[in-house]
Amino acid sequence: MSGLVGGGSMEFRAGRLQDLARLPAFLDDACAGIHADARGEVRLAIEEVFTNIYAHGYRGRPGPVDIRVGHSPGRITVAITDQAPAFDPASAPTPDIDSDFDSRRVGGLGWHMVHRVM
Repeated sequence: MSGLVGGGSMEFRAGRLQDLARLPAFLDDACAGIHADARGEVRLAIEEVFTNIYAHGYRGRPGPVDIRVGHSPGRITVAITDQAPAFDPASAPTPDIDSDFDSRRVGGLGWHMVHRVM
């Protein structure tokens, strides 16, 4: 379910990881009129956080996730809420982006990408 809510923002409600398939269309609508580069960065970040909530927070089980997106000239606001166990992104280890690809440990690049684009 998605739609317009107060203040000109739009809201997307999910209950399971499979709802990720509906997220791009919602983001296209919610970010209409925003420069394509910014729209792509917002999409990358939201899809990464959404996926992490289900993979790590809910551990693959269903659970509610609400995403609210609003924008005004020069500003995009995103609020993502869930009921998964708390996670502090600042506690995530810094990924190794300097070593050869084959010697890096798997994982950890998602939060790095989110921080870079947001």
